[in-house]
Amino acid sequence: MAPGSSVKIAIVGAGSIGSRHAQILRDSRHDVVVISRRSGAGKYERISDALKYEKFEYVVVASKTSQHFEDLRELSSSKFSGKVLVEKPILTSLKKLHKNNFDFAAVGYNLRFHPAIAWLRDTLPQLGYISSANFYVGQYLPTWRKNDKYQNSSSATIADGGGVLRDLSHELDLAQYFFGDWRYLTSSGGKFSNLEIETDDTFSIMMQTDICPALSIQMNYLDRIKQRLITVNGDKGTIKIDLISGLSQFNESTQVFNVDSDHTYLAEHKAMIAKDSKTICSIAEALNVVKTIESIEIASSKQKWIKK
Repeated sequence: MAPGSSVKIAIVGAGSIGSRHAQILRDSRHDVVVISRRSGAGKYERISDALKYEKFEYVVVASKTSQHFEDLRELSSSKFSGKVLVEKPILTSLKKLHKNNFDFAAVGYNLRFHPAIAWLRDTLPQLGYISSANFYVGQYLPTWRKNDKYQNSSSATIADGGGVLRDLSHELDLAQYFFGDWRYLTSSGGKFSNLEIETDDTFSIMMQTDICPALSIQMNYLDRIKQRLITVNGDKGTIKIDLISGLSQFNESTQVFNVDSDHTYLAEHKAMIAKDSKTICSIAEALNVVKTIESIEIASSKQKWIKK
């Protein structure tokens, strides 16, 4: 396939994220077909039916997290052999995936493609020994999806795979991406607000990783001022990134990365179509995020440190 040529793509799921993927890919001149269990929301209701009548090079699984396992099973049993991107998190809980013939598969932790994250990756060695890192993410859940009531969203429901640990698991992925796997962790979290949801709305996590002895992650559905921050301290200085404004600092040096909200998704799709594994999140890395989420929940419920 020549660079820039149109690709036949299936989007599984017609919710907010599925619709976003479909629009971005259509704007990039790709041939997009939507598959949705919701009657009338897509051209097909089942993956197996779509694969009988259409030949796709690339499938994006953007259904509810609770449906990912079944959607991947259906792709596998239908002998799909193209590229597959699964929205994050890959699963609600850790399970063994079915054997497949996928040509290339990855998980949609698109923040890896933010230019400030690429800059952090390049700049991090200049800090020398890393002593601490902090990730902070917060956004008021009722403002997430403008045309839908938050009470009816997948974020609000345990069965659909909602809750801050899964919705905001970008930070868990980035922590392992930059600082390696965790050795010990503990956490405190729960539903602490008056939001009309059954899922957890706040989590604070502490961990020791292969590279960072003191790493903390704070996430919530509550910030009326949307925030997404990373701070890293080393023996040669401090790095701070604001992923909302794009402001990135290394000691007194400052630069701003101005990108629109679709930039990281488009870069991720380009990597998938090119089978470029350099930046994108692998299936193994994504499964490790799921395992980390489960360990965080255990640590919170038992109020103790967990060893890997």
